[in-house]
Amino acid sequence: MKKYALMLLVLLCGCASQSDEPPFEINNKQLHTKLDEQGNKIFAYVVSVKSNSRANLNLDRPLTRQQFKNFAEQEYFEESNSLKLELEDQAVHLLKQELHDKKYCRNDKYEINEVLWRDLSVRLMGRCL
Repeated sequence: MKKYALMLLVLLCGCASQSDEPPFEINNKQLHTKLDEQGNKIFAYVVSVKSNSRANLNLDRPLTRQQFKNFAEQEYFEESNSLKLELEDQAVHLLKQELHDKKYCRNDKYEINEVLWRDLSVRLMGRCL
């Protein structure tokens, strides 16, 4: 019985120590609009995130297991495909809201034709239907 209580305590402590900090912070959103040669409304929406600096390890002292685990689990936006996909999903949601607020596309109908990635940003390009 004591083993089960100890295991439950360890699991609860592990869950409680996880941070609720967002994996990235959006620092810039821009909607660019214009008409193409045929008079169709087109747009480009750029969403950028802040760069999170890499933590420095002090190699003069031995690392504890927890310090090593924390360092190994850190995700950096530039290297993480999952964080980039998460930003892309969020950018699509923000674009939808922006187009709706500005009443740019009639009946809120549009399509995204291209997605371009930079180090710390994503650009969604498309047109109104």
